Amino acid sequence: MILTWLGKWFQHKKRIWLPLLLCLLSLTLLMMNQSPPLTRATWIWDAKQIIAQPEEIVAFAKEHQINRIYLQIKPTDISPQAYRSFIGMASRAGIDVEALSGDPHWVFTRNRDSIANLIAWVKAFNNRAPENERFQGIHVDIEPYLLPDWEKDRENIVRQWMENIEYLVAETKKDTDLLVSADLPFWIDSVQVPGDTEKLSNWMLQRLDSITLMAYRNYADGPNGILSIVQRIVDDANEQKQRSVIVGVNILNSGEGPHVSFHERGTEEMANQLAILHRALSRHPAFGGSAVHDYESWKQVSQREE
Repeated sequence: MILTWLGKWFQHKKRIWLPLLLCLLSLTLLMMNQSPPLTRATWIWDAKQIIAQPEEIVAFAKEHQINRIYLQIKPTDISPQAYRSFIGMASRAGIDVEALSGDPHWVFTRNRDSIANLIAWVKAFNNRAPENERFQGIHVDIEPYLLPDWEKDRENIVRQWMENIEYLVAETKKDTDLLVSADLPFWIDSVQVPGDTEKLSNWMLQRLDSITLMAYRNYADGPNGILSIVQRIVDDANEQKQRSVIVGVNILNSGEGPHVSFHERGTEEMANQLAILHRALSRHPAFGGSAVHDYESWKQVSQREE
């Protein structure tokens, strides 16, 4: 009699709990398979602005759906407290902040101390800051192709660049979960790893959490447009890492030609072209979002249009 009752009780509970467990399992698998949200980033190269106008920066970011800021590190000019205050304000608005620094000469292994100092400063800063006032990552802008020796000594420069990137990633990841990312030119896939047929873009993607391609064109479609100059790298990255390629555009007043900046075309046209970019690349696993260079220029053009 007791065994019969226990059997009926178990069957009853099974009918109730089994669908619930299956539902919870499905939700868990769905959350595990969800990709992180697309990045909408900008650079702040004049870090003094976080002292002069922190509320204005955050309000601008919220208005333009910016969720990531690459913020210049200037320890001699900006106090840790100013950085903490701004990051906390940005964090409350749903905006991550990454520590930004770099120089073309950082490509040389003899200048590795500059990279080491950046990493040490960010780690020490984060160790002393509350969780919501910490940097989420380190973002470097090195650009060695601006050096006069790039063309005549490229293989040697690329080899040292790779060594310093490996050092940057290894040292940053020691005892931290900081992201590591870098600005790279859209043509980086045309450069080969010295002594190999591997594209330097693929090598970078395998080591960095993400790359921000400087795809400085002011139209998305058509020959030499944003889509055409980033497509190969996005295709390559699809096989490697989700949300790893962020496409950067320019609104800085540039003397490099009429097609590299949205400075004259304006913010509305930039938004239109970025929407085309997002629609075209949204189905690609590697597409991580977009970035606008830079905050100050973006703000100036926005004010000009008011």
